Amino acid sequence: MRKSVHILIAIAILALGSGVLADAKILVITGRVVDVSSVSIDVQSGKKRLEINTQDIKGVAPKVGDTVTVHYTTGHHIYRADPDNIATKIEVIAAGGSKK
Repeated sequence: MRKSVHILIAIAILALGSGVLADAKILVITGRVVDVSSVSIDVQSGKKRLEINTQDIKGVAPKVGDTVTVHYTTGHHIYRADPDNIATKIEVIAAGGSKK
């Protein structure tokens, strides 16, 4: 009897713990693109500057100077060199970027 109660408690803890991890909070930043690389963009909003991984975003290629709204998650980098912030959606609000 005691053993089955402990097993049920362990299952409940695992189920609740994995549910919390599955709910990645989506954050949003609106600002100007200040740097672009093949895997990330740097967005400046006021004094806050974020490097955001854009590898999984297809079809949107913001340029330096564009004003963008980026929806992203944080703290889930795969490789140590990757930015901690991963874009889930990018919207270019105003094109003001360079014509490179």
